[in-house]
Amino acid sequence: MKKVLVSVVTVLTLMSGVLFAEAAKNNDNFTVRFRENTLVVASTQMEEARIYSMQGKLLQKEKGKFAEFELERGSYRLFAKVNGETVTRRIELR
Repeated sequence: MKKVLVSVVTVLTLMSGVLFAEAAKNNDNFTVRFRENTLVVASTQMEEARIYSMQGKLLQKEKGKFAEFELERGSYRLFAKVNGETVTRRIELR
């Protein structure tokens, strides 16, 4: 339990710069945040979200305005199509 709590706190600290991101074209509340070991991506204008390994392998694809991805330790690439543009974020879990 202590390991999980330490991991979550570490991830939240590392992700502080990416917790709330806005799409470049539109201030439409594009958000990227963590809930336990789950990455949550949401926007009213989001069409789809995809998570890739750093080697470029597609791990999961979700369509709609809300997406959840269960992740393990490692580095990932998040691609979200928001308001016709692709928004990219690097996700790191340590």
